[in-house]
Amino acid sequence: MLEVEQAPESPGIYAWYVRFQASPQDWETKPVDGQDASIEGFLGLLREYASYYEPLPITLRGSAPYGGRWDGVLELDHGVSRREFQLRAEDVDRRERERRERDRDALENTISSQTGRRLLAQFLARATPVFSSPLYIGVAENLNERLQRHRTSYNKAMEWLRTNPNDADRLRADARTFGQRAASRGIAMENLEAWVIDLKVLESNIDAKSLRESAQSAEWLLHRLFAPILGRQ
Repeated sequence: MLEVEQAPESPGIYAWYVRFQASPQDWETKPVDGQDASIEGFLGLLREYASYYEPLPITLRGSAPYGGRWDGVLELDHGVSRREFQLRAEDVDRRERERRERDRDALENTISSQTGRRLLAQFLARATPVFSSPLYIGVAENLNERLQRHRTSYNKAMEWLRTNPNDADRLRADARTFGQRAASRGIAMENLEAWVIDLKVLESNIDAKSLRESAQSAEWLLHRLFAPILGRQ
């Protein structure tokens, strides 16, 4: 997002991604009272990264007998923290419980060593965009102008949050633009990157209207296949 002026001034499709960022200060061992303080700090980075992909809560309502009503909210649990890994025996069957316990143990073993934290950080950093889901997919007549508008929207939302720090949840629920949605989740600008398909390079002999229609069709399909978490839903 820091370099969107480099985007081509031509029609195209684009997708925003968020890259996992960690430095040696995050994975190197920090002895404190006989414990490695980096373990909890690194787990905090994983929780934060997982939160970028959390969908908004889903409100469920239904009718019940005698005029009653079912009403509740579902929230996604990524299961990243140790507390979230804990399972009651009645929650899942034995095989599922054992599988989750193995996953929990593997994560704990990984982040309990400096080498494990470093490797995990490197794996996650390299996952974008090959293995990671896009946050947002869009189509534009001018990629350069559109991406700069996203950055302007992000900057305005961040400025608003600096003076209204307690309203992040409200912005997250009411955000109308990608910039507002990214800012409401606390994603740093330097961690956001856009990948583009320049349609003029792809097909230089097709008229602009046909390019636009094809791009819109691709965008429509990609939204339904990949369900970008910060897109219009």
